[in-house]
Amino acid sequence: MNQPTFRVDVTKEQFVFSAAHFITFAGDICERLHGHNYGVRASVEGPLDENRYVVDFIALRDAVLEQTTSLDHHVILPTDHAEIKITSDEKETTATFRDRRWVFPNEDCVMLPVINTTAEEIARVIAERVRDKTKDKFGNALHWIEVAVDENHGQWGVCRIPW
Repeated sequence: MNQPTFRVDVTKEQFVFSAAHFITFAGDICERLHGHNYGVRASVEGPLDENRYVVDFIALRDAVLEQTTSLDHHVILPTDHAEIKITSDEKETTATFRDRRWVFPNEDCVMLPVINTTAEEIARVIAERVRDKTKDKFGNALHWIEVAVDENHGQWGVCRIPW
């Protein structure tokens, strides 16, 4: 007999961050710097614990909120792109792609370990960080965590990773 599975989803008005980014596509096209008001949803699946819930909603909410807050009002830059190079000195961060160059104050930038700053990759980073932040509290019984990032009112990038 199959056991039921349970999932907790959290999506809150506070899970919004405004950020600028640019991506490359089709091999050699680099879009212009632009921004989005991103929205985030997080889900975890696993068995019910002794309290008869999958995880504490509040702990999951707080971990997601920490991530969205850290991205809010920043320029998101990729650290793992083959052609976008990121360098920083004591005051400024410079991003270059071939003959293009952008310079930002350090405090305005968030560097993410991604190849491209797509909604899918941002979702992966948030999922990994929320998992890492809550693993001690939630234990090892969960099956997966899924994070969805909405970059344009209904255009979602989603990443599910093993717990």
